[in-house]
Amino acid sequence: MKEKETKEIQKIIKSLKRSYQFANKNKKYLFFFLISSIIYSALSIALPILYARQILYLTSEIWVQLVLITIGILLLEVMRNLNRYLNNYFVDKFFFAVSKNITLEVAKETLKINTKTMNQNSSGLFIERITNDTDVLADIFVSIIDYSTEFISCLGIYISMFFLDIKIFLLYGVFLITIYISNRYASKKLQEKRKMSKKTREKISGFITELVRGSKDIKILNSEKSFLKKTDSLTEEYNQTNYTFDRTSAKYRLINESIRDILDFLIILIGIYSIMKGNLVVGTLLIVLSYRENILEMNQSIERFLDCIKRYSLSAERIFDIIDGTTFPKEKFGTKHLEKMDGNIEFQNVSFSYLEDQSVLEDVSFKIQPNETVSFVGKSGAGKSTIFNLISGLYFPTKGTIKMDQIDMTLLDKDSIRGNVSVISQSPYIFNMSIKDNFKIIKEDVTDEEIVDACKLACLHDFILTLKDGYNTIVGEGGVTLSGGERQRLAIARALVQKTEVILFDEATSALDNETERQIQESILNLQGKYTVLIIAHRLSTVIHSNRIILIDHGKVIDIGTHEELLKRSPLYQNLYELELKNKKEI
Repeated sequence: MKEKETKEIQKIIKSLKRSYQFANKNKKYLFFFLISSIIYSALSIALPILYARQILYLTSEIWVQLVLITIGILLLEVMRNLNRYLNNYFVDKFFFAVSKNITLEVAKETLKINTKTMNQNSSGLFIERITNDTDVLADIFVSIIDYSTEFISCLGIYISMFFLDIKIFLLYGVFLITIYISNRYASKKLQEKRKMSKKTREKISGFITELVRGSKDIKILNSEKSFLKKTDSLTEEYNQTNYTFDRTSAKYRLINESIRDILDFLIILIGIYSIMKGNLVVGTLLIVLSYRENILEMNQSIERFLDCIKRYSLSAERIFDIIDGTTFPKEKFGTKHLEKMDGNIEFQNVSFSYLEDQSVLEDVSFKIQPNETVSFVGKSGAGKSTIFNLISGLYFPTKGTIKMDQIDMTLLDKDSIRGNVSVISQSPYIFNMSIKDNFKIIKEDVTDEEIVDACKLACLHDFILTLKDGYNTIVGEGGVTLSGGERQRLAIARALVQKTEVILFDEATSALDNETERQIQESILNLQGKYTVLIIAHRLSTVIHSNRIILIDHGKVIDIGTHEELLKRSPLYQNLYELELKNKKEI
């Protein structure tokens, strides 16, 4: 055996051991399934013999034996049907338990993948692995038992041919070897095509996800034709890959079927010759013919088993790539736990780049005191949102240090950072569920009273009461049934129920009308002195009441001061303020 094949087998065995652990307390059902499969195989071996005898007694007009054997067949069929029912029960209990455990594990590990990697890959790639590859892993043990018991049954039948007719036994042997060689050659050809099919399916799944989620913008941009053209192109690529796979598979299936037809022809010829010579009776030939499909299934069992292992190996590689973080790196946090932050944040000479040689922040330093309200202003692309990305732990500095309550952020565990920091983004994602469930999904123990209080603070409660189903209203995917301002206010309320010590408003009022913006500003003012509040805003009217304003330009801190102080001494801030006043006059 080649070293490469040995390593591949070792890899599969290791993956099987890991997959088996997902069964947890449901491993007993796999054992019950094994026992019932053995019983089912024994019944499947016995019944063809009885059928052949039944035909023999019928043609020989031996009525008593015919009735007895018919009753025996009925009893065995009932037993087999009952066994099949139990078999399915054990399979379902085992499969669904393992599938659930694997799906949850992959989903959990997917959420750990770092932001950069998630942004570089389509969502379809992960959806495909979570929804399809997990089932392949869950099914592998049932399939192994199925194919193994099937093979043993077929092998037992084949060995019995030796005692019935040596010539037919040898003939079967020659054809079994021929079919096996043909199947092994076909399997190698099909494996690469299967990999290509998986990749093209991921591509089209990702694009269709974008098409569905972005349908509104596609319509507004009048881009249906270009998206349908791209869909057509990807579908054609996927179909062509599958077509090639199907044609290759059909070609080898034709070869195998032709070999089987030739085998049938030769067996009947040899059988007739043996009967004419008196070396074989008609009843024995009937038994040989009744077992013909079972014997040929032995090769099919081997091939289905090997094909199943290959599909498993491919899916296991894709699943464990996510779980192990080999292809998709995970977020890395420290181990120090901070139960509740005071809200002290400090940047010490922080630099950051999303891409090499493209600096976004350069040598940024500032301090934020607990319960202080601080705003970040500057032109678009200045680096303001990047600062928030760093504070929320989506990224970590390329250089320099960020401290939270005097502790280096890289030493803190995930819950210490994200359990103390809430972010209200410019484009919040609203989950396709009820308004109430949008709160409960992020905080299971939140009370109805807390939800209502948060919605009142976010100026959303009165609007919700106008809806037919109130807080039980389904908002659609991405909150499509809500206006931009309503989605923003729901996101604000959703963040408020988390009651974190640090609240980040990243252009949180950008989608609101002037009146609602004023109400939200009042809400933010209500938070001052109780939470550490950080605000990014293009509208300077949102930030003028902040304790301090940090002016950012080209990734650097240009100045820090109050609204009045910056108006007096900062030309850049003066220009931003004058531009806003001009825009208001034009409106």
